Amino acid sequence: MQEMRSVFTVRVQTWNDGIPRSAFPTTHPLHKEVNQPMILNQAARRSCALAALLGCAAGLQGQVTEATPPGPASSADSLEALRADFEALRQHNESLEERNEVLSSSLQAQNRDWLTTERASEIRGIVQDVLADSQSRTSLQDSGMMAGYQSGKGFFLSNSDGSFSLKVTGQLQTRWVLNYTKVNFDNRNTGLENSPKTTWGFQIRRAKVRFQGNVIDPSWKYQINGEFNPLSGRYDFAEALIQKVFDNGMVLTMGQFKTPWLREELVSSSRQLAVERSVVNELFTQDRAIGLQLSYRADDWSIAASYNNGQRTLIPDQTRYTNFSTSPTKWAFSSRFQWKLAGDWSDFKGFTGSMGQEEAVMLGVAVMGQQYNATSGADNLFGYELEDLTGFAADLTFANSTVWGVTADISAKYENLTLFAAGIIQRYNVKGTDNSGTPFELTPYTPWGLVVQGGYSLNEKWELFTRYEYGNAAVDQVATKRGPQTTDPLYTEGGNVSILTVGANWFLNSKVKFTTDWGINFADNLSTFKDAGDGWRSSGSPDQWVLRAQLQLLF
Repeated sequence: MQEMRSVFTVRVQTWNDGIPRSAFPTTHPLHKEVNQPMILNQAARRSCALAALLGCAAGLQGQVTEATPPGPASSADSLEALRADFEALRQHNESLEERNEVLSSSLQAQNRDWLTTERASEIRGIVQDVLADSQSRTSLQDSGMMAGYQSGKGFFLSNSDGSFSLKVTGQLQTRWVLNYTKVNFDNRNTGLENSPKTTWGFQIRRAKVRFQGNVIDPSWKYQINGEFNPLSGRYDFAEALIQKVFDNGMVLTMGQFKTPWLREELVSSSRQLAVERSVVNELFTQDRAIGLQLSYRADDWSIAASYNNGQRTLIPDQTRYTNFSTSPTKWAFSSRFQWKLAGDWSDFKGFTGSMGQEEAVMLGVAVMGQQYNATSGADNLFGYELEDLTGFAADLTFANSTVWGVTADISAKYENLTLFAAGIIQRYNVKGTDNSGTPFELTPYTPWGLVVQGGYSLNEKWELFTRYEYGNAAVDQVATKRGPQTTDPLYTEGGNVSILTVGANWFLNSKVKFTTDWGINFADNLSTFKDAGDGWRSSGSPDQWVLRAQLQLLF
C-alpha cells in the first residue's frame, strides 16, 4: 500500500489588534492566503481556536495511524486526551470571563455610588464657596481688601499689605445687684431718712464698641472707643486718639485717653478680678483727659508721661470733653514708670490668672499734679453739693488750687496664683472765690487708700479671689478759712471704707465670663466713695454689704 502522509500546520499571524488572521491547514485545497486583517469578535475567536485544535487533532491522528498500525485503543486514547485538554482550556476561558464580569460589575457599582447625596452636597458647597470667594475678590480686586475675624482681635477689614486696617471689638456687661444697709438714710437728697434697707435689680453696667486700626502704614494708629451711658442710654466716646509709633520704639499719643496714673484703672474693665474695680480706685481714678502722651517700652522697663487739660480729681470730678476754652487747669501732668522683674509684658494686661502661669513680677510708681484756673467752676466739692458744706451757698471757682499725688503698686503671678497691691495718696490745696468774689481757702486735704487682692485658679474654668481695701478720705476734718479766721470743719459725714470682698470667676469660654462676689464694709461711711455703678450706697452706717453677679461677653 502506497504510503500516505498528511501534515497540518497552524499558522497564527498577530496584527496590531491581537486578533489571529487565519488558522487553516497549509495543504488544504481551499487554503488561500488572506492579506487583509480579519476583525473577529470573542465568539468567532473561540470558533477559530476550536477549528485549529480539531485540525491539529486530525493531523496527529493521521500521523499516528501512518506510523503505527491502526488500533481502536490508541485512537480513542488520543482523542480522549485532546478532549480533556480542550475541556480544560474551555473551563479556564470561562473562569476568565467570570472574573471579567465580576470586575465589570464592581466598577459599575463604584461609578453608581460615587455621587451620593452627601458627596453631591459637599460638591455644591465647595462650588458655592468658590463662587462667593471669586465674587468678593472681583469686587475688591482694586484695593486687595480682606475681611474676617481674628481670635482676640475681633472683626477686621484690611488691605493685602496691612497698611490700612480697621478692627471692631465690643464689650457687654449685664449685672444683678443686691444691696443691704442696717439703717435707713437720706435718699436722693430729700432730707428724709426714707431709703429702703434692701434694694436689688438689674443694670447694664457697660456697653462698649471700639474701632481701631492703622492708616498709611502700621506706625500710624487710631482708636475710637465709645460707650453707652447706663443711665441715659446716650452714646459717648471714651477714647478718641491718634498714635505714631517711631522706629526707636517711642510712641506719641494725642487725643482723649486714660492718663498714666493708677494701674487698676489702666487695666481694662474686661480683665478685672472682681465684678468691679475697688471703691478706692473710683475715688482716686484719673479717668480720661485730653492731651498728649509720650511713652517708651524696653525689654524690662517702660515709662509714660502726659501733659493734658487736667485729669479727674475731686475738684471738679469731670474732665472729659474739654477744649482750649473750657480747660479747668493752667497745667496738668502725670507720669508712670514700670519695672518688669520677671515674665512678659503680656502677663500684666489683666488681673485674672491661669493654670500653669509662669512667674511674672512688675513694680510700678506714678506721680501726678495739676493747678486749676479761673474757669474751674463747680457746684460741688469733694463729691458733696456746696449747700451741704458749711459757709458755701453758691458756685465756686478754684483758681490756683493744686492737687498732687503719688502711687506705688506691685503685680505678680505664680503658676495658678495672681496678686496685686497698691497704695495711693493725694494732697489738695484748695483756694478760690465764690460767685460774689469773696476769696476762700481750705486747710490741706490728704486722702489716701490701699488695695490688696489675690486670685487662685482651681482649673481652666474656675478662679477664686478675695480683695481688701481701705480708704481714708475724712472730708469732715477739712476747715474753711476766710481771711485770717479759721472756721469750723466742713459739715460732712466724713468718708472711710474698710471693705472685704470674696468671689469667683467662671470662664465659660475665651469670650464669656461669669463673675459673682460679695462684699461688706466694716467702716461707718461710704459718702465720699459712693458710686452708682459699683452697687454701694452712701450709707452712714457700718456693715453695709452688696451681692453682685455679672455676665460679660466680648466680641
